Amino acid sequence: MLEEFKKYVSNYDLSNPKIKLKYNHSIRVMNLAKKYAKLLHFSKEDIELATVIGLLHDIGRFEQVRVYDSFVDRDTVDHANFSVKQLFQNGEIKLFCKKEEWYPIIEIAIKYHNKFELPDVKDERILKHTKLIKDVDKMDIMFLYAIPEEWHFNSSDDEISSEVMEAVRKHQLVNRAFAKTTNDIICMQYAFAFEIYNDICLKEYKKNYINYNEIVNKNHVFDEVDKIVLNYINERVDNYERNRN
Repeated sequence: MLEEFKKYVSNYDLSNPKIKLKYNHSIRVMNLAKKYAKLLHFSKEDIELATVIGLLHDIGRFEQVRVYDSFVDRDTVDHANFSVKQLFQNGEIKLFCKKEEWYPIIEIAIKYHNKFELPDVKDERILKHTKLIKDVDKMDIMFLYAIPEEWHFNSSDDEISSEVMEAVRKHQLVNRAFAKTTNDIICMQYAFAFEIYNDICLKEYKKNYINYNEIVNKNHVFDEVDKIVLNYINERVDNYERNRN
């Protein structure tokens, strides 16, 4: 599967930093998905399935960059829906996975990996795979934001919008429609923690979160946001550790 993925990406311009970024992101998310599927005691088959979903979750990004030279979904296409289109309408899934019985799970997990909500389904297998890809994707995005030379926003002197602060105080994701300033967008990234479903994933997420906060919180405008989010993370991780021991 990985060799087929490398062949697929070779059709795009790997000298383009956006393409290279998403190639590396896809590999890291694949590895995270495999690692945490094992730690969550998924079956051998579901570990393999989680690995497939991790590698392919952003496959539409490559065509998005080729066509629009942008990752900004609101100005181009919803990249998760575009990934599903590439895989299932265009038939590219067959390049990477022959197990057709997995297709419905792969399709739903990828479609919803960037959505606010989980799919409205009762199938626990679909839900656990959707939760896992949402978790590991955010873990790696926060890793990228925590690297100074990689792409992330620099904080400014702008105020944080009241709607954004209200969402953070309620431990909710920040709706992109309410993000009016650069600092609002940074708060969206802080709030990713509120949608990490698996406590064990939150432990690793915390490491990158702390690095991210040290990079962006230079003017203390995010002090309250950081306190709220870090308290939330610590309470969940501490509770997880107590119950595990």
